Amino acid sequence: MKIITISGASGSGKSTLADHIHKQKDGSLLLGIDRYYLSKAEQVERHGFFNFDYPAALDTDLMKEHLIQLKETGKADVPVYDFKISNRTGYETVSVKDTIIIDGLFAGSLLSDIADLNIFVDVDLDLALLRRIERDMRERGRTLESVTEQYMKDVRPAYFKHIENIKSSSDIILRNNTSIDELLKEAEHILTLLDNSQS
Repeated sequence: MKIITISGASGSGKSTLADHIHKQKDGSLLLGIDRYYLSKAEQVERHGFFNFDYPAALDTDLMKEHLIQLKETGKADVPVYDFKISNRTGYETVSVKDTIIIDGLFAGSLLSDIADLNIFVDVDLDLALLRRIERDMRERGRTLESVTEQYMKDVRPAYFKHIENIKSSSDIILRNNTSIDELLKEAEHILTLLDNSQS
């Protein structure tokens, strides 16, 4: 069983890429790293502050525990996280037969010791910001002011401190500054690599 990580800036297109690979790989599991965010209260209790754009905001130990379970048994009870309330709302049982695909800001660094393939989606940060604004306002009920304020205060600094350096240690780097169709064309190369490694 292979573990693939897909990292990149918020709005880079990593979730779209992960979903595409998942749909093309029978028996695969798409496991968003966002499921493992700690609540604001848990972050404050552990670190004295909360910031969802820092690696410490994630329960990495629990995520690795679940990945071990998935590799050994093919099943695990993973968290369900609601961004509108910034907290877990329960757990659900997931299963996998073939490939585990994990997308998230820091996936390539937090899971580098157990991943088989690390992919980085590179993007112009201005374009990533526009995508993030559209997503957060549509899916998470955010206002334009709140999205841009968080971006300047937390998201952009965290990219340069914690995410950009993942690119240099990644196995594959994809650019996503044009259309999403071009990014998904690049995914065909990744799928070929996976099929060859498992044949």
